[in-house]
Amino acid sequence: MKDNNKQSVIALALITAICMSGDSMLYIILPTHYKEMGITSLIGVGVLLSVNRFVRLPLNPLIGFIYKKINFRTGILIAIFFSGITTIGYGFVKEFEIWVIMRSVWGFSWSLFKLGAYLLIFQLANDTNRGSFMGTYNGLYRLGSLFGMFLGGLFADLFGVALISTVIGLSAFFSLPILYKYVPKSLDKEVTTKNSPALLANFKTFKDRNLIQIFVTAFLIIMLLDGMLTASLSHIIQVKFTERVDILGLIVGAATLAGVIQAIRWGAAPFVVSRVGTALDNTEKKSRMLAVFLIIAFILLMIIPLNIPIMVWLPILLIHLLVSSSLTTIIDTVFSNAVSKVTNKVFTMTSFTLWLI
Repeated sequence: MKDNNKQSVIALALITAICMSGDSMLYIILPTHYKEMGITSLIGVGVLLSVNRFVRLPLNPLIGFIYKKINFRTGILIAIFFSGITTIGYGFVKEFEIWVIMRSVWGFSWSLFKLGAYLLIFQLANDTNRGSFMGTYNGLYRLGSLFGMFLGGLFADLFGVALISTVIGLSAFFSLPILYKYVPKSLDKEVTTKNSPALLANFKTFKDRNLIQIFVTAFLIIMLLDGMLTASLSHIIQVKFTERVDILGLIVGAATLAGVIQAIRWGAAPFVVSRVGTALDNTEKKSRMLAVFLIIAFILLMIIPLNIPIMVWLPILLIHLLVSSSLTTIIDTVFSNAVSKVTNKVFTMTSFTLWLI
C-alpha cells in the first residue's frame, strides 16, 4: 500500500511537470520572441509573465471550493485540459487581451495542481513519510521547468514558436493515461468535506500563531529565494562577470550560464530534495531543521554578492539553489504536520497557497 501511495504522488508530480513545461517555456521564449508572439513591448512581457500569479490570489479560495464539489481526479483532469489548451495557444494568439486570459487560465490550472498535491499527500502520507512524499513531489515536478526551458529555448529558435508550443501543449494530454492509472479518483471525505467549520470559524485560523509563522516563512522563502534570486540570476551574473563569461576557456553568455546552473539544479533536485524529505521524517525536530537550512541559505546569500572568482562562486550559487529547493519541501512538510491538527483542512491549505504566489 505504501508503494502504491508513493506511485500516486510520483504520478501527480510527473503530470504537473509535463503540464508546467509550457509555462516554463514561456519564460525563455517570450522575452526574446515577443514581437513574433504579438506583444509590442517588454512591459507587456512583464505583465504576462506575472499575471498568472496575481490571479491566484482571488482564485485559490475558489479552488478549495471546487475540490469540495468534484472528485479529485476530475480536478486534475480540468487542470491538464486547460494547461494543454493555453500552451498550444501561446504559438498562435496575437492579441494582448487574449494573452491575459490565457495566462489567467494557466494560473487557475496551476492552483488546481498545487492544492491538489497538498490534498493528495495529506491523505496518503503520515508523520513517518510526509517529508519523503513532499520531497518526491517537489523534486520531480520541477523537471517541467528543466525540459520546458531547454526545449522551448532551443526549438523556438530553430523551428518557431508555433511548432514548439503545439508539441509541448499536446504533450499535456499524453499524461492522461498516467492520471487514470495511478491517481486516485476521490479523496477521503474527511479531507475535503467532513467537519468543515462555518466561515467565521475558518477565519479563526489566522489567530493561530504557529500557522501564521509558517505562512510568513513560506512567503519569504518563495519571494526571496525562489522569486527574486531566480528571476534575476542572469542579470546578477552579467553585473558581476560581464555579459560574456570565461569558464575554463569557454566563453558563454550570462543568460546561457544562468540556464545551465538552473538546469543542474532542477536535474539534481529530485535526488537532493527527496533525501532532505526523508531526513525530515527521521527527526522530531523539524522546526530546528528548518532553522538550520534558513541559516545556511542566509550565509550563502550573503556570499553571493562578494567579489570572488567565478569558479568558486558558481558552486556556492548551486549549493544555495539546492538549499532553496530543500527549504520549500521542509516548509511544506512543517505546514502539513500543522494541518493534520486542525479541523478546517481545506481552508487552511487554501490559505497557505495564497502565500505562494
